Amino acid sequence: MKNSRACKLPAIFKHYSTFLRPTLCLLFFVFSGCGYRWHPEYPDIARPSIAVPFICGDEDGSLTNEVIRQLSSSGLADIDHQKGDYRLQASIVDVHSETVGFRRDRQIIHGKQKKNLLACEGRTIISIEATLFEGNSDRIAYGPYRVTADVDYDYVDGDSVQDLSFTTPDGVFTTVLPFSLGQLESIESAQEAATRPLYGKLAQKIVDVISSEW
Repeated sequence: MKNSRACKLPAIFKHYSTFLRPTLCLLFFVFSGCGYRWHPEYPDIARPSIAVPFICGDEDGSLTNEVIRQLSSSGLADIDHQKGDYRLQASIVDVHSETVGFRRDRQIIHGKQKKNLLACEGRTIISIEATLFEGNSDRIAYGPYRVTADVDYDYVDGDSVQDLSFTTPDGVFTTVLPFSLGQLESIESAQEAATRPLYGKLAQKIVDVISSEW
């Protein structure tokens, strides 16, 4: 009986060895890493700080504020307005708009309907170049990176009288925009309204770039 039990022991050890070997290898790779790693679920771990100067080309500071807000809420780093471990230097390098949608003009002149096409949908595209420097020095930590975002918006054509006005039952000629509740906007108003979500997209892309490096 003793010999029979002794013969079974190597098979048992072989079973556990087959199970433990990949487990030990996995633990080795997990704990062998070194350096800083971002752990959003552990708020007590020290995080680097980033200073965000005013973005060049940001006329009213809205884009700069949005980048600061999203960096802060992401948990990637603490914002230091004086001197941070890193300095995010960014500038707007390209802004342009294009027409992406048209519709047929419904205006009737001399009993005939015009067959002209009117622009009714636009797109604004902004590109930013961002570089992460070490503190207040000129040593580049990451970058430079170029990020681009776009946003679409609808508007009414200012040359179409029928789009911008109507006649009341009393025969009073009235402009339509005050009664549109924001659903009909001139191209200038539509572009301005689209700026906020566009800045949000750009800020998120900057945060994603920094996250991919860390």
